[in-house]
Amino acid sequence: MKKNSSKDNVVGIHAVRILLKIRPFDIYEIYLSDKDSKKFSDISYEAKKNNITIQKISNEKIFNITNVKSHQGVLAIAKKKEDIPEKDLASFLKNKVKNQIVLILDEVSDPRNFGACLRICDAYNVSAVIIKDHDSVNVNETVRKVAAGAVETTPIIKVKNISRAIDVLKKNDYWIYGATDRANDDVNDIIFKSPIALIIGGESSGLRKKTLENCDFTLKINMNGVVESLNMAVATGILINTIYSKIK
Repeated sequence: MKKNSSKDNVVGIHAVRILLKIRPFDIYEIYLSDKDSKKFSDISYEAKKNNITIQKISNEKIFNITNVKSHQGVLAIAKKKEDIPEKDLASFLKNKVKNQIVLILDEVSDPRNFGACLRICDAYNVSAVIIKDHDSVNVNETVRKVAAGAVETTPIIKVKNISRAIDVLKKNDYWIYGATDRANDDVNDIIFKSPIALIIGGESSGLRKKTLENCDFTLKINMNGVVESLNMAVATGILINTIYSKIK
């Protein structure tokens, strides 16, 4: 089976469960491993309830379709979930009055980091994740697997220009906080103003100079050990947890 760009391949037990819960009407079919079928009983039940075709195939065939080794023996083929376009950012923000945090990932390239960040955002009810529509990883099978369903629950907004997106956020009363090891203030010492847009830089180079100049405030995580830095997903988790605990 060739991958169809108009369809999503969703792998992993948790990701498929969430997909069945949120948009079962978009699922074309589900493939289950022909081994150890008992662990898929709830997925089979929900699929049959929604009249979704189920096929049993080998683990090797699931891997051949998805190129994901840790697929857990389950694959759903679904209608592609569309991202929110840049032109709708302002209207999206106006309709999200209850949510106080937006995450901006500036040039995220690792699908596992992206998936982990989405999972963190779901845990803390982050309004949306903003990424560039180029120089960033696409939402692929690995992102969906690591996110464990959070691709379905966390809005993703793709923009051509991060600085322009920041301008829209500022016009909607968001305060822009940039995470950088060049900051003077530790995240634990900051009194946050909300609503908040938190910007995390790319894995290799951190926040770009232009993005940094557009921040209202900068912050860092004080490191007390020998290792000098954290990866993107770990840093995002620490920062969002700290911010959430301060503003809730």
